[in-house]
Amino acid sequence: MAAHTLVVGGTGMLSELCEALAGDGGRLSLLSRHASRAAGTDGFDCDYHDGVAFAAALDAAIARSGPIDRAVAWFHTLKIEAPRLLAARVEGAMFQVLGSAVADPAHPERLETARRVAEGLPRCAVRQIVLGFRVEAGRARWLTNAEISQGALEAIRSDRPLTVIGQTEPWSARP
Repeated sequence: MAAHTLVVGGTGMLSELCEALAGDGGRLSLLSRHASRAAGTDGFDCDYHDGVAFAAALDAAIARSGPIDRAVAWFHTLKIEAPRLLAARVEGAMFQVLGSAVADPAHPERLETARRVAEGLPRCAVRQIVLGFRVEAGRARWLTNAEISQGALEAIRSDRPLTVIGQTEPWSARP
């Protein structure tokens, strides 16, 4: 059976990533507030702030497409139940897409805190994708959705424990 990839939050900045993953030939499930609108995927509408609804959507995706071999998740915060609910259901790699704040040198614990979402879950291997920024012609800017999707796709294909898309140093240069 083809691999099952589940993406959380793939209708916005990760939409191009979802298109690329849909073309890879495996089964693709998408969980977001508007997932059912996305073409080429099994979409499950839910808000990850609602732990009960999120867990039900995860279970529905598994019932339809089998075990989650790979997950890609963009949560705006890890201070909710959803990241752990997902990690508990992943039987392979879970790629966390993390905002640039985890690279803030004043808070070195943030990256480790995010990684611990799968602590004690031996079937879930955490991979982290940190979103940085770009400096061009002396001016800093945030990454575009296309850059984020392309960088995330490269991170998934290379399966590295940590990938930074763009740059996070010098921290003082961020937009």
